[in-house]
Amino acid sequence: MTNKLLNIIFIFLLSFTGKSQTPFSSWEIGGFGGGSYYLGEINQSHFTPMNLAFGPIIRYNYDQRLNVKFALTFGTIQGKDENSSSSFNTDRNVSFKSDLMEISSVLEFNFFPFSSLDPKSHLITPYGYLGFAYLNHNPKININGRGYSGDLETEGKSYSKHLLTIPMGLGLKFRMNRFGIALDWGIRKTFTDYLDDVSTFYLPINSSGSNTQQDIGNLTQYSDVSDFKRGDKYSKDWYIFTGITFFVNLSKQDICRSFN
Repeated sequence: MTNKLLNIIFIFLLSFTGKSQTPFSSWEIGGFGGGSYYLGEINQSHFTPMNLAFGPIIRYNYDQRLNVKFALTFGTIQGKDENSSSSFNTDRNVSFKSDLMEISSVLEFNFFPFSSLDPKSHLITPYGYLGFAYLNHNPKININGRGYSGDLETEGKSYSKHLLTIPMGLGLKFRMNRFGIALDWGIRKTFTDYLDDVSTFYLPINSSGSNTQQDIGNLTQYSDVSDFKRGDKYSKDWYIFTGITFFVNLSKQDICRSFN
């Protein structure tokens, strides 16, 4: 079902980047800067903790309403159980961070006509988007303040560091001639519960897992938490990029266009 949905989105996006054009078709380039955070077992609050996110973007404006944006985005997510008001979380005592690299393609819909090629179009428009993305992540666990270690799979479960996700979000665009600014908040639907390396149960002491997995997986004050609940495997993790994009339209405003 997931692959079928991603294929539909992929075909839908490509249909707007073919040879067809309108009088307002154009390309834009720009750069995104802002923040990144995640929602999962170790953090359930929006906008905190926030980390730096940035990257270049390319946008194809099919017309004044429909655009396709391609973006490469780098960011970091993290969480600390010690910041939670839940006694279960503070007892679990996990702290993690993960560097993200995302390549995305999304279809944007402008609620008002918006184009630097049409001086009569709106100067401001809200917009929404939906698409697909490739994500590379690598969660690292803080070992009682001694630094972060990754690739440990502390619950003894293997999971991929390479994911397909579904970006969706809302924003607000402003333009001044060929230049523009977009304010953006976008959440990513993932199909994993391991962005934070926490999902199911603690490893049993006599399991086949390594001592390192067992020691780092159990950061509680208790010596034996074998098979106790560690996370919620039925609730998948999400990550968010939010910030501001500066962009410039590559087509001159007075360009002469002819169509059959």
